[in-house]
Order: sequence, then C-alpha cells, then structure tokens
Amino acid sequence: MQPWEHPVPPILYKYLSPERFHVLSDCRIRFSQRTAFRDDHELQPEYAIFGTECEIWRYAISIGFPLKRDGIPADVIVRMLAEDHKKQELALENLKRNTPACDELGILCLTEVADCDQMWAEYANNGKGFVIGFATAHPGFDQLKTPGRLGKVSYSDEPVGSALATFLENESAGLMFRKRMRYAFEKEWRTVRMLHRLEHRAGGVFLSAFEPATVREIIIRPDCAVDAHIRQLVATDPRYKHVQINPQVNRR
Repeated sequence: MQPWEHPVPPILYKYLSPERFHVLSDCRIRFSQRTAFRDDHELQPEYAIFGTECEIWRYAISIGFPLKRDGIPADVIVRMLAEDHKKQELALENLKRNTPACDELGILCLTEVADCDQMWAEYANNGKGFVIGFATAHPGFDQLKTPGRLGKVSYSDEPVGSALATFLENESAGLMFRKRMRYAFEKEWRTVRMLHRLEHRAGGVFLSAFEPATVREIIIRPDCAVDAHIRQLVATDPRYKHVQINPQVNRR
C-alpha cells in the first residue's frame, strides 16, 4: 500500500512551541524544506546499492549512454560499476548531489497522536506549547494538501535497496514518506508540496494558509505558556468560536 492510500484519521495534530501562537492568529503554518530538518536522512534514504548490472544497463540506455567511452565498451563500464563496491558508493554520492528535486519540496509534519510525552517535550517546549487538531474531512483541509500529497509515514532502518530500481520503477515518491526507526514514536502523517506553491517569507520560511474552520480542537497542558492567549482567542475571535480547548495532564 502506498503512503497516500492509507485511510486518513479524522483528526491530525500539530505540536507547536509557545512562540508559534501566531500560527493561530495568522492562519499560516510552516512547511519545512529538507535542510531545516535535524535528520540528514530526511528525503534522502540510504540505498543498499546503486544498481544491478541489468538496472545500470536500463538506465544507461534511457540517458543515451555511448557505446564506448574513452575507448572502453559500454558493457565493460557497466560490469565494472555493478561489481565494484567502491564505484557503487561513488555513484550513489553523485546521484544524491545531482538530485535537487528534494530541495524543492516543503513538508508539513502532522501526527495521529493527540497526547505524546516525547512530542510534547521535543516539539512543544516541554509542555509550554500547544497542539492543534485539524479536521481532515473538512473541505478547508484541502488548503494544506492541494496541490500536493498527504500520506502516512513508515519507519525502517533498513536500506531501501537499489537506487536505480526506485528511479526506473518511478517509486521515488513513496520514499518521501519514510523515516528512521528512532522517529517511530511520532506516528507521523505528512503533506508534501512544492515550495514554489507556498508563501515565501524572509529567512527561507515557507507558509501555507489554512481555514480556521478546519481547527477542531486545541490541546494544552498545565504548563502552557500561552494558555491565556489561546483562551482569549477562542472566546473573542469568531473564526474559532467552534473550537474546543482540551486540557491534558502532564503524565510524567
């Protein structure tokens, strides 16, 4: 099953630090580019090999590789690449350097988990922040995923396999929804969109608007630093009059 073929939960959550209260007032939320992530494997999974001899041949034909290069027949070059581990590693590094597409993507990380201690700690400043619950069935939720793709993230530390097989079989889109096992606690869903379709702000920040009507609930903990601001917003801003504030107990 492809990441985008999983049934979408009725509510997806976003953990935010108190400094990002403006997300609610501005109705704008950030999509992060690959370089903004702490994990250097983001959008660049590890491959076991560059490709098999057959795959390298298919790729060579697709790009019009000459029958000879520097007097060496193409079949000899292909065989050397397929059989030499060091050459495979160099080819993989070259492939990464020459695949700029992943740097043109923005990601909005969401989760199906409403109350996770580790996410409160890492993404909401140890409970001082808050969590927004978005109603995914609301028509306005489309603003956060269209044009783009929403899908469920899978977790694995195993190498993907062959880089060329992924390329040749047009399966690279699925790799945008793959992370290492250390992040499995996040139970992440993500929206992937092209950066050029988002609002570009100073400092390399990319934003998408969202409809306040898609916000179903706001979750806070006792240490929330913007508790009063959130309660005032919900009480006085007609855009959020439907929103429930759900306090959560810090279980640690």
